[in-house]
Amino acid sequence: MNHFITIFIFYCISTCSITLYASETDDEQESVQSIGGQPVIFMDDEMQLASGLKILNVKQTEFIPEQVAYGKAMSIKPLLAIRNNYLSNASQKAGEKIQLVQSEKEVSRLQQLHKNKIVSAKKLQHQQAKWQSNQAIYDKNSLKNQLIIDNSRLEWGERLTHWATSSYSPQWGKLINGQSTLIKITLPANQPLAAKTKSILISSIGKRQSAIKASYISTLPQIDSFSQGEQAIFLADSSTVKAGANVTAWIPLQKEIQTGVTIPESSIVWHLGQSFVFIKLDEEHFIHRNIVKPLQTAHGYYVNQQVKIGESIVITGTQMLLSHEFRSQIPDEDDD
Repeated sequence: MNHFITIFIFYCISTCSITLYASETDDEQESVQSIGGQPVIFMDDEMQLASGLKILNVKQTEFIPEQVAYGKAMSIKPLLAIRNNYLSNASQKAGEKIQLVQSEKEVSRLQQLHKNKIVSAKKLQHQQAKWQSNQAIYDKNSLKNQLIIDNSRLEWGERLTHWATSSYSPQWGKLINGQSTLIKITLPANQPLAAKTKSILISSIGKRQSAIKASYISTLPQIDSFSQGEQAIFLADSSTVKAGANVTAWIPLQKEIQTGVTIPESSIVWHLGQSFVFIKLDEEHFIHRNIVKPLQTAHGYYVNQQVKIGESIVITGTQMLLSHEFRSQIPDEDDD
């Protein structure tokens, strides 16, 4: 019978959570329980008040995941130089086309006269040489215009090149008048722009609440030499963002709305490259929970599944809880 009781007691001890006691200071005792490998921090009401702890019960939020990137409002002076060069050359080319057509007609006329032995072969040859010279000049300027377009495409992409080299473009008119602004956004390395991205939000003061819409124009052919990230051009139909301004961009990663919770920025603790929050279990016990890749939003961080709706999280005093957690894990050398 005694043997049976001993086995039963051993079983009860082995299945219960283990409670460890930290060192006693000023007759206060902090208890730490291990739950799922995480220590539970004990803080009574007086300690919580002294630590300035504030708690928030999280509520459900709907969220479209976004990627934060950075860029700059661009000056259109380089595009203006391309346009002036192209249109000037095109105008010269048009004049050369007229001369080419005239010399062609003259060659045709002299060929007929030479056939009837009215003009000499030498005169016909002279006119043919003039026509060939006009053709060479015209071809040279045609090639020059094509080089201007090709170089612009490599630098600015197809769409902007078309705006800059068209004789009439409403979009170009808005850019010249300052009614709209080009925004170049550099994405993080190995994170290309999501397919079918039509618009993003941008702010020159880094605040999403005051961000304005910018429409997708094109992805640039070259990557950023410093970050090795993809670059894309957007158009903001606003005169508030001036050329040269640094901007923050919020780029939607997908169209589907997700359901989760949004937690304040102050609730996130960063330590050794990891992020976590403190969850309040009851009136006097707290535990930290790892948060993997929290998504920053205008109102804090969006968490999909790692924090449950209705849970209580610490939003002020997290560093004090972190300090208590560290102290609880230090063995008491006086405890023999």
